[in-house]
Amino acid sequence: MTTDQLTVDSLADGSAKAAQGHQFRRQTREPAWGKTYRKVLIAGDFVAITMAILISMVLMTPSAEALVGANGVGLPYTAVAATLGVVWLLALSAGGSRNPWIIGAGVEEYMRVFKVSLYVFGGIAIASYILKAQFARSLFISLLPIGVLLLLFCRWLARSWINSTRLHGKNLTSCAVVGPAEQVERVVGDLKRHTDAGFQPLGVCVVDNEDEPTIVHGIPSYTANQLLGTAASTTFDAVIATEGLPEQYLRKLAWNLEGSSTSLVVTPRVMDIVGPRAHYTDAPGVSLIHVDIPTFSGWKYAVKRAFDIIVSIIALILLSPIFLITAILIKREDGGPVIFRQQRVGQNGEPFTIHKFRSMSVNAESKIQELIDEAGGHALFFKLDHDPRMTKIGATLRKYSIDELPQFWTVLKGHMSVVGPRPQMAREVAEYTPAYKRRLLTKPGITGLWQICGRSDLSPEEGMRLDLRYVENWSPISDIIIVTKTVATILKPENGAY
Repeated sequence: MTTDQLTVDSLADGSAKAAQGHQFRRQTREPAWGKTYRKVLIAGDFVAITMAILISMVLMTPSAEALVGANGVGLPYTAVAATLGVVWLLALSAGGSRNPWIIGAGVEEYMRVFKVSLYVFGGIAIASYILKAQFARSLFISLLPIGVLLLLFCRWLARSWINSTRLHGKNLTSCAVVGPAEQVERVVGDLKRHTDAGFQPLGVCVVDNEDEPTIVHGIPSYTANQLLGTAASTTFDAVIATEGLPEQYLRKLAWNLEGSSTSLVVTPRVMDIVGPRAHYTDAPGVSLIHVDIPTFSGWKYAVKRAFDIIVSIIALILLSPIFLITAILIKREDGGPVIFRQQRVGQNGEPFTIHKFRSMSVNAESKIQELIDEAGGHALFFKLDHDPRMTKIGATLRKYSIDELPQFWTVLKGHMSVVGPRPQMAREVAEYTPAYKRRLLTKPGITGLWQICGRSDLSPEEGMRLDLRYVENWSPISDIIIVTKTVATILKPENGAY
């Protein structure tokens, strides 16, 4: 009997036992920290909505009361506002904006807050028309934008707090990762690097090598039977099934977890490519995933360009004192040029000139090929932790990414974007595979997913995966989040800054 057959048989036996043990019990699938954090979110939402209502009532046109119905029944605005606040608060819960699986990372939480708020005010508009109600327009014109901004700000504060605790091993969902060895290794590594995802791998089950349990990142290895036993006894809050897990294994695993408090999470690698462009159809007898073909023009790119212009102008104005001080320090050290100019490859393979504060010796470019050869001859994502060409002031500039600031001028000229793939040189582009060339479909950026996910500590493959993921799935709101996270990353310069 093969290992796969043993595994499936073991799962089938475990499924029957799990069903017997849990058929009369319903247990929550929420992780242990979920209830506490939901209370934090409810409190934050309450404060945000209350503040928005108070501010809007101060700003609104004076009016004694709202009129409702054909006969004009008067209602105090305090009662109307209180009712609206309660409805808004309940709608945020009903809309799943506090679901533990979407908080801490990604844009889904923010999108749900925004959509629910629009639905609430859309419902109010419809109800007002049906009931022939007359409200002070100034109240609602100000309440929606103020309320949404305050809600998002409070959610950001809550997210910052929980992610800071996760860095210290708290408020994490314990999980076991099951799948082929290569995929288990990848997923466990990703979860350890990105604690904001909220998972803490405490066990692995390598399905293609059960006879000789494999230790992955020092985490205990389980056989199928052992995993089922520990999952059924709620040792893990979740079991993560990786790509490449046999279909029969996944089905039996789902059956085994029925009735238990352990959730099943699947990590299909294809989502790196399709991301939010995937839409599901679940017709009787057939399930389909529709994938929208990505486009690289249109209104989203017009919004992106407008965002780039506004941010770069503001940055150049606000950062001008730092520019002046930096220029003086660079000039005083060795008397060389302040600005370093270099040819990079931009959108659609077009070359452009990048502008940075010089952080290396004047003759640094003449030594680059020698250093590449000494490091193995691969130019792609080439960087040295302790580059001998670095100047004293340059090391500090690199540590806090100050050397990148003149690139806002390049953004303003239209050759770069604030957010995008890392701009690379022709010798790096020469090593691209056909898939890697897709990163040239958009403008390179000052910051990007690589900047907030490890920076120079990333392997070339991981850096490319993140860049391609951005190219395929970017959105205006994801750009805003990346910019916000970049600021936090720069304030912690130990994260791959060299």
